[in-house]
Amino acid sequence: MAAGSNLFGKATAKLPHTETNAVADLRKDMVAVMGPLAALTVEEYTNPAAAAPAGLEAAAATTVAPRTVTTFLAPAVAALLAFGRNVTFTTAGATPANAPATALVTGTDIDDAVQTETVTLAQTATIATGVKIFKTVRSVVYAAADGTAATVAIGFGDLLGMSKKIKARAGLTAAVKEIAVGAVVTTGTFDATNRSYLPATLADGTRDYCLYYEYDPSAVSAAASGG
Repeated sequence: MAAGSNLFGKATAKLPHTETNAVADLRKDMVAVMGPLAALTVEEYTNPAAAAPAGLEAAAATTVAPRTVTTFLAPAVAALLAFGRNVTFTTAGATPANAPATALVTGTDIDDAVQTETVTLAQTATIATGVKIFKTVRSVVYAAADGTAATVAIGFGDLLGMSKKIKARAGLTAAVKEIAVGAVVTTGTFDATNRSYLPATLADGTRDYCLYYEYDPSAVSAAASGG
């Protein structure tokens, strides 16, 4: 058989920048016709790592000048890449009140868009927990501390990122089905704004979770169009 003319072998889209928007528009049209069934998605978490209070950086002494951290420990970096997690700060040391008031986290969200979060640090020996989900952390900038007798460790918490924004119905966000560690449960907590899931039985590196839920297609369309 003779070789083809390869007429279409090098064909490319005339407007490749419209492809993402076209998919979003098609998804929106399907939801309009088929209702909530067209906006169901499945989220699986296989062996997500346990929260690690010093996973990103071990406890470091505070400084009276602002301090920037740009290098983070590899296992925690991998844990964030796997599912997206929230960032935490653990204050300790001889005088925890010396800790800086805030830490500015800069990184990327679950969609790889740049995001920031300012976390208010504890002035006692305890942990401060961020609520945004980070897939990567590029830098942490501490405000000036009140002294050098405190330590602060950077880690990640128990929240797991969700690929889409869960839909609220009658003022409630709930999964169609939530599976945790091999059992159907209804005990997890959802944060639609920050697209996070908190299982009641927390991740420990061996536990698996699965969510079937209705997502908000308008949020997907807005993200696709840069809105």
